[in-house]
Amino acid sequence: MSSVLPNDATKKRAVRSAFGALAPVYDTWYHTPLGKYVWTVEAAAVHAMLPPKVNGVVVDIGVGTGMSLSLLQPFSSQIVGVDNTWQMVNIAYQKNQENQEVHLVIGDGENLPFRRNVADLIIGMTVLEFVPNPDRFLKEVQTCLHPKRWLVLGVLTSTNLWALERRIRSLAQQNVFSHAQFPSPWQLIRRLYQNGFHRVHYRGAVYAPTFTPKRCLATFSRLDGILGNRWVSRSLGAFSVVQARSAETK
Repeated sequence: MSSVLPNDATKKRAVRSAFGALAPVYDTWYHTPLGKYVWTVEAAAVHAMLPPKVNGVVVDIGVGTGMSLSLLQPFSSQIVGVDNTWQMVNIAYQKNQENQEVHLVIGDGENLPFRRNVADLIIGMTVLEFVPNPDRFLKEVQTCLHPKRWLVLGVLTSTNLWALERRIRSLAQQNVFSHAQFPSPWQLIRRLYQNGFHRVHYRGAVYAPTFTPKRCLATFSRLDGILGNRWVSRSLGAFSVVQARSAETK
């Protein structure tokens, strides 16, 4: 629906290449103790921000290997996963080929292959950080949503030790985070309002540092639900989940 600047196209190719190379081992980290903790608290935070059951189409942008699809199936019988990396989509397809409710598409979050006002809910977990033009992405999402429907984004933010460690590692060696832009929660909320969304709410997750001993992760799992909802601490998690409503009229 929109043109792509040459520099943006270069960034997209770099991100697509990085995630394509990572695809075969992407799920492996989530089987480690720290990875299990991270997925558990991220999934809980996203689940808490999802709206009631929707009757229409749910779109998962940046579906990756399909881990997030299990969160969506109780909410709709029409789920479409979109990702611009065919290696990721292929793995998601292998996991869901028996599930007739899930449809997978290779596509670009800044140029979605859908008609206007097609979705009642759009989610994106760790996708906004990797798009070259977040405003273009949010405008595209706004176009695809029905009026007054929901967007739920899970975003890796900048106000924590995880972000600092990712930056240091990406400076030492090229990796997927070399191409990421980590916003603060406040920058994210402001960007949503600037792009026509309203009724924005957010919560935090992932409060355990990367060096947390395995025996302490269960404690952090219990604390996450408390810290993520507190005004003082919700901005300090490594992962922020925002819920917003699309424009009332289009």
